Amino acid sequence: MLETLWSQRGFWETFIEILSAFGLAFVCAACLVPITIYLCRKKGWVARPREDRWHRGAPCLFGGVPLWASFVLVAALFVPFRNAVAWRVIGFSSLMFLVGLLDDIYGLRPRMKLLAQIAAAAALASSGVVYPLRQEFLFNFIVTIVWIVGMTNAINLLDNMDGLSAGIALISSFYLAVFYFHSGLVQSVVLLAVFGGATAAFLVFNVKPARIFMGDTGSLFIGFLLGSCSLLQVTHLSGLSAFVFVPVLVFAIPLFDTFFVSVTRRMRGQPICQGGTDHSSHRLVRLGLNERGAVVLLYGLSAISGGVALLLHRITYTYALGLIGAWFLFLLVFGIHLFQPNEEYHSQSHEPVGLVRRVFSRDILAVVLDPAAVSLAYYAVYLLRFGPGLVSETAAFLKSWPIVLGIKFVVLAAFGMYRRSWWRGSRHDYYRLFEATVAGELLAVLALTGFYHFAGFSRLVFAADAVLSFLLLAAIRSSFFRFRDLVQALTPRDLDQRRVFLVGTSELTHAALSYLALHNIRCVGLIDNNGGGDLGRRVWGTKVLGRVDDLARLADKHQVREVVIPEEEPVPVPENDFHSICSRANLRLTKLGLYNPLSPNGPPRDQPSGY
Repeated sequence: MLETLWSQRGFWETFIEILSAFGLAFVCAACLVPITIYLCRKKGWVARPREDRWHRGAPCLFGGVPLWASFVLVAALFVPFRNAVAWRVIGFSSLMFLVGLLDDIYGLRPRMKLLAQIAAAAALASSGVVYPLRQEFLFNFIVTIVWIVGMTNAINLLDNMDGLSAGIALISSFYLAVFYFHSGLVQSVVLLAVFGGATAAFLVFNVKPARIFMGDTGSLFIGFLLGSCSLLQVTHLSGLSAFVFVPVLVFAIPLFDTFFVSVTRRMRGQPICQGGTDHSSHRLVRLGLNERGAVVLLYGLSAISGGVALLLHRITYTYALGLIGAWFLFLLVFGIHLFQPNEEYHSQSHEPVGLVRRVFSRDILAVVLDPAAVSLAYYAVYLLRFGPGLVSETAAFLKSWPIVLGIKFVVLAAFGMYRRSWWRGSRHDYYRLFEATVAGELLAVLALTGFYHFAGFSRLVFAADAVLSFLLLAAIRSSFFRFRDLVQALTPRDLDQRRVFLVGTSELTHAALSYLALHNIRCVGLIDNNGGGDLGRRVWGTKVLGRVDDLARLADKHQVREVVIPEEEPVPVPENDFHSICSRANLRLTKLGLYNPLSPNGPPRDQPSGY
């Protein structure tokens, strides 16, 4: 077992060993990767652009070969062979390397790869590397297989943009190393340092514009290795919350992307194992970020998630549950923002897809956020009021929480908070939300008074809960346009960038907004075609500035000289009058050819045309 403890050696000696392992692996990989690039270019082993792939150049293949080779060579110098557990992990990870290599050369069927992953994970779990959640070995055995296979495929799916998978793997390995470092498990840290050094060197050649891809050779090896390493001596993690959630938090971004892609592909009736450009990174680019910006944003989220995992070591489990709930709520909101219904709705559907599409539609998921937010606010208030003493108040919290949650949700519905899509927000909605929150809180107090005579409850808790619930619910709703504002703020501005108005507030408008962002065209605002019903609102994250009759005034105010209207988007005035209004305002009129996402008419035509 990996049990070299701090008491057995000096701190600086250990620290130097870790740095040496990292540095030697970095140098080794930095030498082997250029050699691999040279050989691949000479042999013509390059990745040609494909319609279902994101890259447009011709990077070299087999980047996983020098990464694996440098890792194994340096590990042989720093990890003692008597450390049977570590070398089992290295051995079965190397088996995944061979499976990936065969897949890159011959193209294995997904079922064959999955069976190989299950077999390797089962063999490793049988050797003693398990996630000991319960006393029953069979339960732990199954959980371990699911975890390792899930991580293997999560890293594989994440390898969809230059530098993304290797960078996230590097960040995750760093946090794992920190956990083991604090626990005194030196050889686990050294093993991860070797991996980190090799991965960091590979990343130098893999960032945009990538000169080499890791392929399944590298991604299957990395995923299996990290999934296995996350279980080494996991029982040394202090506290139940750290024990259960640290591995999930450290790998939150790969797992999030895998879940996200699985759901959206299922909605389209597409096999999950089939490649595509529907990952979270691709969607961030379609919202307006460049590729490097999207990758750096996901790096940041991975680093924050690892930081949350680190905090679990320093706080009690009552605080940890609140922190974990807040972070997972944020990731859920982030995921909903990335949904692109114009892509998901188009499907050559099978029967089950309709149900999946309805369950995972954005408005349904948005409704799910309210109960989560109300529960989090109520728990947070209890935590702030009683602190570590919340344990003694657990009974009061548990018997009141279902009542508070149910009443608030019913009141929110009664106040009409779910009649209009959350993607269409105005200031009036927040007044209504405040009224609903206060009314729900008062009714909850009355209900608890009737059931329990309000015995054992704090008035301060419910006063604070009304405020925090409102702030959290309002923040979630406002995030639907603030997210787009943030993405636009992170996007480098081109002084010569086209600035346009966009007519409409329908699903077609959302498809058009995605098209404009992807082509670096800035939509200054929307023009209402709904009889003024959307004036002043934020629809799809963009403000509705005025009606068609206001175009002349708005054009002068915002210095815009072009109006874009999606094909099939209705205009509230006759066509000739619309032409005249645009002409008088000195506005060029452009019709954007996009298919209706709700009809099975085929893919969008990505070219605007003159009206």
